[in-house]
Amino acid sequence: MKEERILIVEDELSIAENIQEILELLGYVNIDIANSANQCIKVIKKYRPDLIFMDIKLKGDKDGIELGEIVKQMVDAPLVYVTSYSDPTIIERAKRINPAGFIVKPFNTNDIHAIVEIVLYNKRTKPSTEAAVAKSTNDSPYLVTDAVFIKADNAFERVPYNDIYYVEANGNMVTIFTKNRDFSIRKSMKEIEDILPSQYFLRVQKSYIVHLGQIEYFNTKEITLKQGAVVQVGRQYYNSFLSKLNTITES
Repeated sequence: MKEERILIVEDELSIAENIQEILELLGYVNIDIANSANQCIKVIKKYRPDLIFMDIKLKGDKDGIELGEIVKQMVDAPLVYVTSYSDPTIIERAKRINPAGFIVKPFNTNDIHAIVEIVLYNKRTKPSTEAAVAKSTNDSPYLVTDAVFIKADNAFERVPYNDIYYVEANGNMVTIFTKNRDFSIRKSMKEIEDILPSQYFLRVQKSYIVHLGQIEYFNTKEITLKQGAVVQVGRQYYNSFLSKLNTITES
């Protein structure tokens, strides 16, 4: 019996069950199946898999490559793409995720056996990257790490990150809503996204960035912040947003 936990993300049940049967024949017993991005995120939060098989052409808001980007931020687990596509454009997109490998449909037991043994061996023999990721997230080139200085009225005003509620785009301007005042400046959302630390702030819609610590409650369509503001959540941003939060669900 092999104790490594393996997650299969596949919306075609017959294919998912085929991979599961092969893995069971190889001695793996801790196997989970997810058929959507939401289910995948829930399983990862709950079980922290050691290896993930993911179909590139998942149905829904996100394909396997977009979901793979989210997964890479959640867990230090090798990702193996399952695909029937050899389109160079798709392969180039997938390569940016740095997957551990590809399995091409139709596959057989030997294909699965080879990729699993190689990928898990490499995982066992290399040091975990989670500590390095955490360190790089907390490192900052700036001496003041708990605030940003915003220019207003010919002076730079110190604004603690915890005092920022959210940022809203309006044309070529953005407004930063804070505890004491609002700042309207000529910046793009991408520039603001790069400036604000990603461990506190997240873009949740094309026109909104929120401070995660200011969230009071949320659903799939909107976020209510502690000071009462309501911010819309973009459909394509929701899974990434949900992956950043520690949640408890009924299932």
